Amino acid sequence: MLELADPALEPRELVLLPDEALRGEPGEGASPPLAGRILVGGPHVLQLTPAELGTDPELARFAQAEAGLSAYYLIRLAVTFAPQPRRPRLEFAHVALELSAKPADPAPRVHAMDPVRVTDPVQTSRTLRLGPQLSLMGTDASLGELERSVAFTAHHPLVEALGLYSNAPAWEFRRTPAHELSGCHPLRLIVRAPADAVTEVSVTVSAGAKIPLLRRFTRRLPNPLRLETTL
Repeated sequence: MLELADPALEPRELVLLPDEALRGEPGEGASPPLAGRILVGGPHVLQLTPAELGTDPELARFAQAEAGLSAYYLIRLAVTFAPQPRRPRLEFAHVALELSAKPADPAPRVHAMDPVRVTDPVQTSRTLRLGPQLSLMGTDASLGELERSVAFTAHHPLVEALGLYSNAPAWEFRRTPAHELSGCHPLRLIVRAPADAVTEVSVTVSAGAKIPLLRRFTRRLPNPLRLETTL
């Protein structure tokens, strides 16, 4: 990923509207909108020059092979999960981008995403109990029982990028056993689009919250980005 100074992305609060319940009893009433929990800054777009592309060898090779045919854009946005209020608790969030172009062929594609994967390491310990007849035992003590404890580190995905090299990239955020969804998360991706096409990038943010059952909320950002080659 190219190293460029980040622009000032003014965060704005999103009000997400409820979808159907993911889990729940038939006939339950609709949830109120989810507000005050997610803020989004951007998206901001910058068309990359040949000099900037030259700092990334892989992109520089693409640019040289397709000079005059393709244009490259750096898109940046920032997602913030507000620490307060704590309820309803956010279980997951999904930031999805959809790329479309006129003419539609060849389609725009995402060639790099950052971050790709962020994990939350959690120390875990498990105990294996083996009975006299080589049967797995429960938590109660047993005559002739053999016990062994194993400690290990489990890496729970906190952020994962999806859809690399496609026209539908996304980032998936999930609460982990150790950390709630909170704080600011900068997101960056590089788009390769036909030089003679007008490309639009729309952004949709979804989230799941327990109130008290798990429900999904969605908001599509207005005013899609417009990517055009500047000669």
